[in-house]
Amino acid sequence: MSNFTQQESNRCLHCKNPQCRQGCPVGYDIPAFLRFVSQNDFSNATKTVGHLFGEICGSVCPREKQCKGNCILGKKNCAIDVGAVEREVFQNNFPTLSRESNRLGGVKIAVVGGGVSGITFATQCYKEGAEVTVFERAQLLHTLKSIPSFRLPKEAICRIVSAVENSQIAVVKQNVTASDVENLQKTFDVVYLATGVSVANKMYVSGEEHATQADDFLRANDFGNVVVVGGGNTAMDCARLNVFHGGKSTVAYRRSRSDMPAFDSEVESALAENVQFFFNVAPLSVEKTDGKLTVTFAETVSEGRGKLTLTENRVTLTCDKLVVATGNKFDVSVYPTERYVVVDEQNLVANNLYAGGDAVGKSLVAQAVADGICAAQSVLMRFGK
Repeated sequence: MSNFTQQESNRCLHCKNPQCRQGCPVGYDIPAFLRFVSQNDFSNATKTVGHLFGEICGSVCPREKQCKGNCILGKKNCAIDVGAVEREVFQNNFPTLSRESNRLGGVKIAVVGGGVSGITFATQCYKEGAEVTVFERAQLLHTLKSIPSFRLPKEAICRIVSAVENSQIAVVKQNVTASDVENLQKTFDVVYLATGVSVANKMYVSGEEHATQADDFLRANDFGNVVVVGGGNTAMDCARLNVFHGGKSTVAYRRSRSDMPAFDSEVESALAENVQFFFNVAPLSVEKTDGKLTVTFAETVSEGRGKLTLTENRVTLTCDKLVVATGNKFDVSVYPTERYVVVDEQNLVANNLYAGGDAVGKSLVAQAVADGICAAQSVLMRFGK
């Protein structure tokens, strides 16, 4: 381990009421984790974290509002960077995925969606002896793979995917529909819905067909003078990736900077990398002439995350590519609902049906992990030997 990691772990005060733990959606014992790291006991450190996504959480979680932001040492401006410690520990001591008990032996479990929450639930149940099948229409953790490597190393994703593929967890490539879910409920003891929000939101403006969706842009290698519409982390990823490859990026957001859903750290990084920002502008139209795009915006007046008013003032930007990063939603042609509604704190939807992550409106990685762990614990209580 690096000197930094050792120093950070040694600085923990081991509070009786650790606020860092309260700030973590997963809620694992962070002081115990840091103590094991300080003792070079990395096996027990990763066991304390309790899941495979330590490096992922350490890379993409809003630590300033979670573990680090709640550290009592933050009052002295020296909060422990738990995420940085997690990253290094999991990079160098990735936990093995194996059977640890047979408490769920013979229990058949179907997981719909191979994202963070689905994989967490699948691996938690697998460790307890369950027969697990994951249904994924694309690739395991494919959404994470679109995050630029300067924010999330691809190796971190590959380690988890390899662990699953080298286990006895069955992975079936299939786009599961709502009617399929009903059939799965009949053939499996438990079904966990971890469906992602796969349909991109539109701008609903004329000429929108000339724009590129964020997910497509992040997977392509076509950079240049780019305008990104949106104010979330995906918008920052698009803008920063383009600059990283030598392009010019301008982010256009319909509200003020303080209303942006992107993490403050991501916005600050984008500004430091010379990404340009236009606030309080909403797209009206897109025109293509001689391979160039002209995007017309209306200036807006916003009241927080609430009321938004378009004014008569116009702003025009010219670019090579317009990237739409305004979020995703459920594919209602497959799942006729905006999101599933859980009926109790164990992530139960109905009978033997559970849901978590994006499927219940939890978009952060740590929230998705927490849902998977919570549902798995409920299954263990109901079916465990």
